[in-house]
Amino acid sequence: MGLHLGPSPPGAESYVFMIILTNAQPPPMRSIIAISKNMKYEWHKVADDGTESTIRGLVPTNIYIAVMAEWQAMSGRTSVDRTREQAAYVASVSAVHPPEVKSLLDYLSK
Repeated sequence: MGLHLGPSPPGAESYVFMIILTNAQPPPMRSIIAISKNMKYEWHKVADDGTESTIRGLVPTNIYIAVMAEWQAMSGRTSVDRTREQAAYVASVSAVHPPEVKSLLDYLSK
């Protein structure tokens, strides 16, 4: 079983960066954070008891730029073709995350 993200609905902002945090325990999907090129984010979370929530907001410019730079350095890519692909980071909820991803998660958790 895998994750498939379809195209954005007509008129919706496309996402540039996705963070997917999982664990091995049911429910298997824990969090998806999607960030648009305008630095807006949606964070879809599943709590340990299975309840779901969505948080929306704006990522500060410095954090957005740092996360994208970290992804480019880790992936070896110089850019993201926004018409065909999204940058993505996938890890366990309990993983030790790269510094800028951790900074973003810390900011969003406030």
